[in-house]
Amino acid sequence: MNWVKKKNLLTIESILYKGQSYNTLPDLWHALHSSYNSAENRPINVSFLNETPQTDQILWPPFSKQEFKDAIAKCSSSLTPGPDHISWRHLKSLITNDRCLLKIVQIANMCIDLEFWPSHFKLSNTVVIPKPNKNNYNSPKSFRPIVLLNIMGKLIEKVISNRLQFHLSANGYLDSHQFGSIRQQSTTDAGIYLTHLIRAGWLRQCHTSVLAFDIAQFFSSLNHQFLSLCLKKAGLNTNIVWFFNSYHSNRSTSYSWNSFTSSPFNVNVGVGQGSALSPILSALYLALIIKTFKKRIKNLNKEIPTDILSFVDNGLLISQEKSYSLSNSFLLCSYNIISKILIDAGLIMEHNKTEVFHFTRTWHPPNPSINLTS
Repeated sequence: MNWVKKKNLLTIESILYKGQSYNTLPDLWHALHSSYNSAENRPINVSFLNETPQTDQILWPPFSKQEFKDAIAKCSSSLTPGPDHISWRHLKSLITNDRCLLKIVQIANMCIDLEFWPSHFKLSNTVVIPKPNKNNYNSPKSFRPIVLLNIMGKLIEKVISNRLQFHLSANGYLDSHQFGSIRQQSTTDAGIYLTHLIRAGWLRQCHTSVLAFDIAQFFSSLNHQFLSLCLKKAGLNTNIVWFFNSYHSNRSTSYSWNSFTSSPFNVNVGVGQGSALSPILSALYLALIIKTFKKRIKNLNKEIPTDILSFVDNGLLISQEKSYSLSNSFLLCSYNIISKILIDAGLIMEHNKTEVFHFTRTWHPPNPSINLTS
């Protein structure tokens, strides 16, 4: 689907949500909002954060004009504008004036100093995009909510995101096995690493078994309280933590379906897909989960030799053994551990999407199975 030019959604008789059929506009908005914000009142247990030490505090100097020039240079002028109807083309023209650019930099620095994010930047429009290759499109889960934001706030978010990418990589907070959402850590790198791992295992006469899991509605389920604690753990100073508290509070969005737009809904959970901050904030959220998982695996009475790879809302548990039954038991134990940590962090696995793969060089490999319900 072309996201730039207008394109109507598929013709659907009704949307099904929780066994009920919704075929009027008010019902449609209710179904969409309830589905994409289903984690709003989901409980969390932050006690496991004590298992990870505090990272050294990061210095956060004032923004420079060059940071804004670099951020906007990579933005396409053809992208769909947000509620203010201003495009990147307009903003690129505006910042050629040095006085205008200086004012934008001053606004960004004042937001951090005052620990405040203006309400104008908290308004968004959520465009519902169909996910590809679905058998049917009568459920909200068959669509992806893309958030369109006001352009000035989006530019400041891009600069903050660049800062966080640099600082969190420099101080070692992010895990080396996190791929996607992090610069120079793409899913292609993950594929290369996994291929190397498999071939290295073959040299030791071991097969490689992987368990692939999926986190349900990941971006829209991130808990703001937990995210605030992650920011502290990452070494960000009080100004930044309180700025993000303001950033996440009192947000609202309206939903768009074809030519119809809803009235605003309050959004108190998740990070919007379409925001420049959502990739790095999601990586920040997952980093503590991965660190805790590795620590618990290591602290078991008998250490389980499993590894983990993360691709934002998907992950892989990896075991290399000569025995399928042994690798399966290790994967099952690791799966139960990571599942418990995710629940404590306010996230839920989609167990029906969990799959196990075995990579072997034998001509007639067995067909081992693993019972995830045991």
